[in-house]
Amino acid sequence: MQLNLNKNIKKYRKEMNLTQEELAEAFGVTVGAVSKWESGSTVPDIMTMIELADFFNISMDILLGYNLSSKRIEDITQRIFSLAKEQKYEEAVSEAEKALVRYPASFKIIRACASMYAVLFLANGKNEDAKRSVELFEKALTLLSQNDDPDCSEFSIRMDIAKIKNYLDPDEALAEFGKINYLGIADIDIARLLHKKGEKDEALDRYTKALFRNLMQEYDLSFNMSWAIMERGKNKDFRDACDLIDRSVAYIDSAGLGKICYISKMKVILLVIKALALSCLNEYEKMRKTIDEAYALAKKYDANPNNLFSDCIKFWYAKEEFNPIISDDLGRSAVESIDNYLGKKLYPAKEVLAHKTKEAEKYWKSIR
Repeated sequence: MQLNLNKNIKKYRKEMNLTQEELAEAFGVTVGAVSKWESGSTVPDIMTMIELADFFNISMDILLGYNLSSKRIEDITQRIFSLAKEQKYEEAVSEAEKALVRYPASFKIIRACASMYAVLFLANGKNEDAKRSVELFEKALTLLSQNDDPDCSEFSIRMDIAKIKNYLDPDEALAEFGKINYLGIADIDIARLLHKKGEKDEALDRYTKALFRNLMQEYDLSFNMSWAIMERGKNKDFRDACDLIDRSVAYIDSAGLGKICYISKMKVILLVIKALALSCLNEYEKMRKTIDEAYALAKKYDANPNNLFSDCIKFWYAKEEFNPIISDDLGRSAVESIDNYLGKKLYPAKEVLAHKTKEAEKYWKSIR
């Protein structure tokens, strides 16, 4: 068993942006006393420790850094989650409330209980459970300095709060989502609430923005992930890259109105990557057909380049002021983009792939 009292006093003092002098003044002790606490040469008396824990808004267990207690907290949170998953809700509530009494300032306990009450609300539909969940999530925000989970952040907790308020008070939920709608991440939730309120035009504007971002993310995912897969260098990886690109191309085709626009250039790039993968598989006939398709589409795009989207994508209900223009650094024209990949080899992992893509490069030179 190891105590980390001295380290924790220093840690939480710094998190509150306090100097040793300021902490000493707050507790009516000398600077030397605080210095000795933090060096570990002396420890505060029990009443001062209780006051320190309260001052830092943490439990005594956390202040002491009591490892066995940390393990106990982990065990309790896992039990609460397990009971909720098994739909043993009465037992889960009993465990949660006992844990909250024992560890009233533990971030892990409070967050676990908040999540459990959210699950309980979705299962039983009782508003009191939703309110309890929001109350606990909001308390967890005040203890965020204890968080050691990389997948949890202030943003994720505020998103949880907004999703629960969605059921309690749509106006409050809208306000919460508005605070955290970074890069449109909450557009679908906001659109759903607007639709419920009868604001159909506003909702469709948001849905369109979400649809557009989804299309761009699909392309970005396929573009980058296919290179990462191909870099593994095995035939199965090249096949998976082809399948991933086929999926994205099908999505791009389904989203378009058949007009030549920027999504045409997106498709050209994906087809070129697929051609390289086919070359690595020694499927040269399919490779040549894919390059031919990319080249024909690239020439059509370059004849009348258009980086607008509003009149080129299905289901476009955005307001006039939303008119995104996209650009890239892959080449000034679509044909130049092909050249950069098949001529100049300006693609990732060329050291791994170069000897397998010679046929694609050779064919491109023959038709260019």
